[in-house]
Amino acid sequence: MFRIAATAITVGMCAGAAAQAATYAEVKARSGVRLSTADLKQLMPGAKVVSRTQAGSTRTWENKPDGTLTASSDGRGSFGGRNSYATANGTWRVTGEGRFCVTIKWPVNPDDWCRYMFKVGDKYYAVSRLDDTANTMEFEFRK
Repeated sequence: MFRIAATAITVGMCAGAAAQAATYAEVKARSGVRLSTADLKQLMPGAKVVSRTQAGSTRTWENKPDGTLTASSDGRGSFGGRNSYATANGTWRVTGEGRFCVTIKWPVNPDDWCRYMFKVGDKYYAVSRLDDTANTMEFEFRK
């Protein structure tokens, strides 16, 4: 009985620690700071990117200075929960309105999006629209 309770507490603590902001409202509640066009133009070129989707997939790539990228994905959350590893070429850019845009030509379900980026502590979250119900994507950037 003690083991079951201890396991439940441990799992709950780990899930809480790993929880990401699921909506724009949660990003705002955590005092998220929106990155400006200038911030994005400083951060993005040459950045190594880790992107986590709401469905559980982790994708990685490097924003090459010429605006291209080659991405890989573990495919978690796709095709009924099975992993479906893939690589694909794509492009990235920063818009004058302060959005980070990515196009990735995955074999199935290509990405073609632009997102506003917010920093919360040492994590970054992206939203497609500035609406409290908008879902987020979690990102890591490093040079």
